[in-house]
Amino acid sequence: MQLQVRRFGPDDWEPARAARLASVRDGFGEDSDFYREQAAMEPAAWRAVLAEHVRFGAFDGDRPVGTVCWRTGDDGDGQLYGMWVHPDARGTGLADALVDAVVAAARELGSATLSLKVEPGNARAIAFYVRTGFVADGDPGPGLVVMTRPV
Repeated sequence: MQLQVRRFGPDDWEPARAARLASVRDGFGEDSDFYREQAAMEPAAWRAVLAEHVRFGAFDGDRPVGTVCWRTGDDGDGQLYGMWVHPDARGTGLADALVDAVVAAARELGSATLSLKVEPGNARAIAFYVRTGFVADGDPGPGLVVMTRPV
């Protein structure tokens, strides 16, 4: 497996779309409304998203095997979202490389902290995020766990 992580710009909408659809297919299935909604997005919509948000994709050759995004949060600092690693690429260090890419982008764009939300039952993801410097931010309650880390 030869993994390559790269940052997408607005002109990279086709590989960004491929990575996003692979992640949504893996998480929700092709029969889901969410997948159909994402698949139906026009090139102009993809370009707009890529102009407003920082998106990284990871590929094994031409096959998308990971993606992660960054955007400015409501508090002005950064949010990591849309993290996905293909099951075949889990345990390879790819997730670390994706988080490192987002941390570098957040630092470059002036964020002091980075936050994310994760399902409380996703113990593997929570353990990974703890290992990469994130800590749970208060009582998670019944919804999503919010985690933060300094940039």
